[in-house]
Amino acid sequence: MPPTRNLSIFGAIVFSLLGATAGFGAANGSLAEADSLLNSPALSMTQAARALSLYQGRLAAAADRALVLARLGHTCFLLGQLVPEAQAMQYYQQGQSYAETLIREEPHRVEGHYWLALHLCGQADVGGKFLGRRLLPRILEELQGAVALNAAYDQAGAHRVLGRIYYEAPGWPLSVGDLAKSRQHLQAAVQLSPATSTNHLYLAQTLFRLNETKLARQELEQVLKSTRAAVKPQDLEEDRQEARRLMTGMEGGEAG
Repeated sequence: MPPTRNLSIFGAIVFSLLGATAGFGAANGSLAEADSLLNSPALSMTQAARALSLYQGRLAAAADRALVLARLGHTCFLLGQLVPEAQAMQYYQQGQSYAETLIREEPHRVEGHYWLALHLCGQADVGGKFLGRRLLPRILEELQGAVALNAAYDQAGAHRVLGRIYYEAPGWPLSVGDLAKSRQHLQAAVQLSPATSTNHLYLAQTLFRLNETKLARQELEQVLKSTRAAVKPQDLEEDRQEARRLMTGMEGGEAG
């Protein structure tokens, strides 16, 4: 999370003046339709696949090529999250290709570095511990680059993912796990995107592990007040359920 999904080959398209005008109008409509699909409250694999197809169709003639590449990277990541695990690697690899293309063409845009890091995280998740260890240095490098370019992008996504890596990874000398760094990045994520439930949930879990139970509970309460989740729209309710479970565990003397 290894067969590689074949990427579409976008040839040059020649328009007449009238045909070009109609074509760009249709392309704008396709972009809006794809965006609308990804914003569905109950985003499905079918909707995400349709959005991917629309973005791919837009890429060939796009004046805003960087924007479309970023959306392709995002959509491939969503598909990697939505499909059965056995199918996820192909979307993460496809998304990696789009992200690397964006980095080559626009190296100072945050989107390429951020989505590359997330697709490598996805590959590490489904590919096992050995692959994860091999990919980790590049993941950290790309996330740190994304923070430097635009720390607020994707609801403070680079800070959120860095914070989670430092929370989940074993500590030195086995790996990079560091609860102080996790707290630092997740506090930054909460400050930059306070409406995002996942930012508060991850910070609460780090604080609980640091024995900061009172502060952890405050963050869990913020999860219940948040209006959006980090990845899919339906994840908001899942974050709220996890926050309630952790708060109940705290009352019973255990959480995590």
